[in-house]
Amino acid sequence: MTTRHLVSLVTGVLILSVLFPIGLSLWLAHRQVEKRFNEELDIFSSRVALRTERVSDQAKAALTHIASFKGEPCSSAHLLAMRRVSYSFRYVQEVLYLKNSIPVCSSLEKESHIPAFPPPMKITRDGYRAWFTAQNDLGIKRYMAALGSDSYIVMIDPASFIDVIPFGAWPIDVAIIGRERNTVVASSGNLDPAILPLIHHETPLRLENRGIQYAIHPFPEMGITIVSWAPTAPLERSWYRQAFIWLPAGIVTGLLAAAFILRILRRLQSPRHRLQDAIDNREINVHYQPIVSLSSGKIVGAEALARWQQADGTFLSPEIFIALAEQSGLTGPLTRR
Repeated sequence: MTTRHLVSLVTGVLILSVLFPIGLSLWLAHRQVEKRFNEELDIFSSRVALRTERVSDQAKAALTHIASFKGEPCSSAHLLAMRRVSYSFRYVQEVLYLKNSIPVCSSLEKESHIPAFPPPMKITRDGYRAWFTAQNDLGIKRYMAALGSDSYIVMIDPASFIDVIPFGAWPIDVAIIGRERNTVVASSGNLDPAILPLIHHETPLRLENRGIQYAIHPFPEMGITIVSWAPTAPLERSWYRQAFIWLPAGIVTGLLAAAFILRILRRLQSPRHRLQDAIDNREINVHYQPIVSLSSGKIVGAEALARWQQADGTFLSPEIFIALAEQSGLTGPLTRR
């Protein structure tokens, strides 16, 4: 490869050495922010899942506890026992006693006037029945999560499932959706209805829609899907901040690489390398100059002169490049050429 080609190659590498670290630093900044953003969505969804499991476990514990009552149904002692359960188990709002799926009494009323519960929306693996219903003894139009055994139902505020504080750098909303009927059980914000058809994925899913990043995490064992989402506008602002951290490092790296490559480039453009190229490419040619006798005007001989033509068309004097060859140790190659 000639010095000219090497110079072109090194020049290209020089440009890349400046641009690549800067581009890499910007990419790393964007990747770091996006990774952190997605990790916070995932962590928040996992915390909500743990919270949901904890609330469900407490509801089951409340059902087990009240089922141990052996007195007369709906007696004063029975009502007191149900009230104690709703008071002791923090996530339980109301306890109902049922007979043939019809509420008879509750921790709020001695005589319940709630109509019979329909077939459950879901039956858990351990045999508990689950509903999402607005039925209550107070006549309030408010949907509650209900978990029941054969004789009792506990009512749970759905907000208990998502009562988790996000610790991230941006606001995060979350929703719990029942997988069987696409029912929004609890939500901290307004969930885009276009997301509901996607909750039946068996694996976690990410998507961005209208400037909002969604993380969809299915939990088939609980029969729910947890969707967490956050706007991407704070993500862009955070990316700018990270860019100010990574960009100087990229610039410094690029400048150091450029300085190193410039040193190589100057070396490749030195007179010695140019002479070596000229010898290898046979750019130093021999020109024969006739010797004419002054007395007779006839050619009596010829003188061999070496000439090195430059890029601008001029010829370099042998006194210069022969002296350079002697200094550079290129006399042998020059003589053989």
